[in-house]
Amino acid sequence: MLRELLRSLTRALPIVAGVAGPIVIASFALLAWAGVAPMKAVTLPWRSGASLWLVQAMLAAWPLWALRRRLLPEAWCVQLRCLPFTTRALWGSDVAVSAVVLAPLAGLYALSVAVFALHRPPWWLQAMPWALASLAGSWIASCLIGAGALAWQRRSVGVRAQRTMRAQSPEVLLAARPGAFAALLWWPAWRDALTPGARGLIAGVVAAIALAAAWTQGWWPIVPGAAWALMFSMLAIALTERLQRTMESHLAALAPWLASLPASGGWRWRARVAICAPMLVAGAAAVLLVVASRPWRAGPLMAFALGLVAAPAAMTSVPSAHREAHVALWAVCTGLLTAFGSELWN
Repeated sequence: MLRELLRSLTRALPIVAGVAGPIVIASFALLAWAGVAPMKAVTLPWRSGASLWLVQAMLAAWPLWALRRRLLPEAWCVQLRCLPFTTRALWGSDVAVSAVVLAPLAGLYALSVAVFALHRPPWWLQAMPWALASLAGSWIASCLIGAGALAWQRRSVGVRAQRTMRAQSPEVLLAARPGAFAALLWWPAWRDALTPGARGLIAGVVAAIALAAAWTQGWWPIVPGAAWALMFSMLAIALTERLQRTMESHLAALAPWLASLPASGGWRWRARVAICAPMLVAGAAAVLLVVASRPWRAGPLMAFALGLVAAPAAMTSVPSAHREAHVALWAVCTGLLTAFGSELWN
């Protein structure tokens, strides 16, 4: 039976190779693109090349920033302060950990060099020595940036521990007590107790503003204005809808506790304003970019600005538990904002 199974597998090998071969080759081709940006940077003008090189190095170091709390838990950071390690030894360990984490990236860079050495494109042959140096320097810079992220994690834990150990009088503690809005909404969001947290929302708003800048300044004329308006509107509305769901679940968990406290309800309307804030900030930036760019049409711009204010207000007036109503609002608001945004210029 085993012999028959091996014989059938042997007969199936050409079929498997014919089906999986192109997929494997395409995968290798995609992996080879990992090192294109640092090598291509040396062929560009120095400003564009330096920007591309720096962006690649920072993106490659992002896993270390994202994993810094798992690589260096707070308990370890506190214990490290009790051990007789020098600053140089700690930095060396951070660089070693960064190099180990980014070792797969080094393998991808080596694969990229092998693929380009095999195919020998003209631009790569002309810039070959500097391209290899740029690629190696990009990986080293990513390791150093990752080591900086680990050092930041270690130092921040030490600073928080020192602040906790400081003896403060009851009067100082009462004076520093946060208000209801900060205690219930702001600090949980900033300390990543909510999902998405404040940092994720800030990143989303920055991405929406970047889309608005690319749209209004015409950086890629090949992309039509309606497509830019659609991407901007969908991202802004998605931030609002996701924040509303998170905020409602957070407040529902706090409702029994809040009912037993003599606290005012002023923080509730602040919570609604906080839900609308990402879309309002991104929308205000988009409107300002439109006004500062090419000649615009007043009617569509006013309708677009009113839509950016009315969309989050309408979404927050309907609880996120009503999924059908929220999906309908999402579709209607996205369609209207896309239509108004596509008519901003003649």
